[in-house]
Amino acid sequence: MEINDDKPTYSIGIAAELLGVHPRTLRIYEEEGLITPSRKGGKRLFSKNDLKWIECLRYLIHDENISIPGIKKLLEFAPCWRLKNCPKNNRENCTVSYCRNRKCWEMAQKACNKSCKNCEKYKAEND
Repeated sequence: MEINDDKPTYSIGIAAELLGVHPRTLRIYEEEGLITPSRKGGKRLFSKNDLKWIECLRYLIHDENISIPGIKKLLEFAPCWRLKNCPKNNRENCTVSYCRNRKCWEMAQKACNKSCKNCEKYKAEND
């Protein structure tokens, strides 16, 4: 049986417990557009890759002292592995870094709240 790290498995309560944060923290990250958990019946569900990405966010916020607006701005210009300075051997096996290298419209879950056809980045790339 193949383990799928993208499969939404963990409720917000379990995800928060595993990460050592309050569920409100995860809601804030979602409101800020840094995470997009899956939803089933109105409940948020997180995958293993979501948890890895949240750990990266926590590292940037608490260890590197980067604000949420700062992270959002940095992610416009650089993938997460570059922000965290992950070694090459780590990022080659990291599905989170793979996803963060892709443009938001190439990802299953959009990184922005805008319609892609109206997005300036989308227009510039597709003209």
